[in-house]
Amino acid sequence: MDTVHGLRLIEGDPPGTTRILRVKVVAGLNLAKKDIFGASDPYVKIHLFRGDREEGLICSVNTKTIKKTLNPKWDEQFLFRVNPRDNRVLFEVFDENRVTRDDFLGQVEMPLQTLPTENRAGELPYKDYILRPRSARSRVKGHLRIVIGYTRDESTQDDNISETSTQIEEPGWEVLEIENENEVQQNSTQPPLPAGWEERVDNNGRVFFVNHNLRTTQWVRPTGATQSGGEEQSRQQANNEFDNFRLRRLISEDENSLSSHLEEAAQITERSDTTQVSNTTPYSSQASPPITQSLDQLPNSSLGPLPPGWEAQKAPNGRWFFIDHNTRVTVWTDPRVSNRQHPRAAIHRPTTNPELGPLPAGWEERVHADGRIFYIDHNRRTTQWEDPRLQNPKIAGPAVPYSRDYKRKYEYFRSRLRAPTGVPNRFELKVSRNNLLEDSYRGIMAVKNADILKARLWIEFSGETGLDYGGVAREFFYLLSHEMFNPYYGLFEYSATDNYTLQINPNSGLCNEDHLSYFKFVGRVAAMAVYHGKLLDGFFIRPFYKMMISKNITLNDMESVDSEYYNSLNWIMENDPEDLDLTFCVDEELYGQTLTKELISNGNNIKVTNDNKSKYVDLVIKWRFAYRVQNQMAAFTSGFQELIPLDLLKIFDENEIELLLSGLGDIDVNDWRKNTVYRGEYHANHLVIQFFWRAILSFDNEKRARVLQFVTGTSRVPMNGFAELYGSNGQQKFCIEKWGTTSSLPRAHTCFNRLDLPLYSTYQELHDKLLIAIENTEGFEGVD
Repeated sequence: MDTVHGLRLIEGDPPGTTRILRVKVVAGLNLAKKDIFGASDPYVKIHLFRGDREEGLICSVNTKTIKKTLNPKWDEQFLFRVNPRDNRVLFEVFDENRVTRDDFLGQVEMPLQTLPTENRAGELPYKDYILRPRSARSRVKGHLRIVIGYTRDESTQDDNISETSTQIEEPGWEVLEIENENEVQQNSTQPPLPAGWEERVDNNGRVFFVNHNLRTTQWVRPTGATQSGGEEQSRQQANNEFDNFRLRRLISEDENSLSSHLEEAAQITERSDTTQVSNTTPYSSQASPPITQSLDQLPNSSLGPLPPGWEAQKAPNGRWFFIDHNTRVTVWTDPRVSNRQHPRAAIHRPTTNPELGPLPAGWEERVHADGRIFYIDHNRRTTQWEDPRLQNPKIAGPAVPYSRDYKRKYEYFRSRLRAPTGVPNRFELKVSRNNLLEDSYRGIMAVKNADILKARLWIEFSGETGLDYGGVAREFFYLLSHEMFNPYYGLFEYSATDNYTLQINPNSGLCNEDHLSYFKFVGRVAAMAVYHGKLLDGFFIRPFYKMMISKNITLNDMESVDSEYYNSLNWIMENDPEDLDLTFCVDEELYGQTLTKELISNGNNIKVTNDNKSKYVDLVIKWRFAYRVQNQMAAFTSGFQELIPLDLLKIFDENEIELLLSGLGDIDVNDWRKNTVYRGEYHANHLVIQFFWRAILSFDNEKRARVLQFVTGTSRVPMNGFAELYGSNGQQKFCIEKWGTTSSLPRAHTCFNRLDLPLYSTYQELHDKLLIAIENTEGFEGVD
């Protein structure tokens, strides 16, 4: 007799209080791949609960584990005694890991009131349920095939049971579960897609929606309102994006051109940030009690003892605060940090600083009791933390020469580009806005002598009259790059980390048989843009730029692209992988089929050990970024080097290649600061954080872009600003966390958009070390 799980049968309960639920877990379909070392080892955990999932848990059972497949077949049956009125059942699919914790592959939850009863033959139909994420960070896909329903009890066939049975047996009818959102059929809360739309799942398990009417893709599910106003909305969004694109430029403005800094600096100090600060005058402490604390009792003992009369204590929330018994005040800021930069004796400070010059008329600089400088505006009778002189771009301009000297490299690069000989004066291209990609492809690829593409561009849009003196060509490259990089056409796809950096689609050949010719075309267009001083509106993952200049791709490049790969490979490098039974093979999923690829000859029979794990990790990285797309990348570079020699391109590094192709944008420091979060001891008014934003404000856009590249992996800011910055776990704001010692350089975690910033004691120390870090990122240990 089969075991019955769940509730106990209690004598005296009215008939129908509990029923026997039959559950058969049949199979999983097209599950997400979480194990990079091979196909997943999935199993299903079934929970019966009432109310809260944890506190109201009644029982749990597991299926067996099916090894190395993304389409497991379990065919396991379970019986549960349930109360249909308030019980629920939850199916969770996991990938079993022997060393690390099991990976979550999706879940299905359903109430029990509306489930059918098996027919007289004891049969129930199966249904495929969409696997749902349990949080915004979950990456899941696929379906779970389940047979679920109540068994027939001949002694208790009441009207409800017979009615349900009749409904399920009638041909052409199906029981719709009103509260269940997990079925393949969409219920009333999930309306059908508008005409011309399609739902798809990308290689990372993320659902996106394809608009075949406008040939666009988006992450948000469209509605009827989307359809009615979608064309106008798309047009408005395109106009806004083009306006932002027009502001991008190839190199930063000349040092004498400071208008953009003036406008931005004027916004950086907001009225909302001003605060009332009392003019604290020290009490005459004739006999302050001697306060002594050993260094091991103090936070940051490396800073030495506290000043005389100071004491450190910890608040109930664990945060340290400091008591000044001399003036009878408490502060959050460590006086040892403040005193290094601003001695307490200097309560009133001169209004002139050799570095920053005099304060504006009507302003006064003072030092607060905790050592921080604040500024009094006697004109408006307000106080603020920010130095008003930072609003003057003549002061906040470039502090030191930029050692990378991208501008000088760019000028040298331009001087080495050879002008074509024996070609027409201009290259004319007539295209239609409605068929831009195909018209451009035919016109550009029809040119046999690539030098002709170096002639002056003369772009004409069908049905439009106008002379092209640069503006039309700029719009042409903007519109064409949108078409080329659109995931709708299958040549490129968004990276696993976010939805705005691109990578080559390794399965592009399945979308377009002539894909390699199109990649050569993309290479030609990219080179044309560089040659003619135009920009493309597209940003790629860092390994793409590295492959353009034949640089090795490292494990650190992996984190900003795919955090799961990075974590798995990093675990191998830090541990002995022999227990994993890995071989020099990787499994690749292709439309539901799992294919095994050998990384080296006879790799299926070579075990990964502690001695050869470095070679294994290196080969996996090459397979992930290079081997799978080597034909596409070869076609792209062949088209590119027809106009620009790749050896000449190698004077730039991978970050500068991004600037060369996509340009520099105006980075809104005010928006950046508003959408930054802090961890550890840091907060918005912390002295080190003030140093950081002062340094950012003093940088030109080129250096600001470098800082963004250092921390986030790209200089691109999302369309709607820093609030929509993405990391490996979805939207993740720019983050600054206290880390390390003052002898350390800042380090970055691109996967989490996080900057680890030591507690530097002076502005100049932070400024200089931040510049060193962003200019030499690849050489630093700990930079992810």
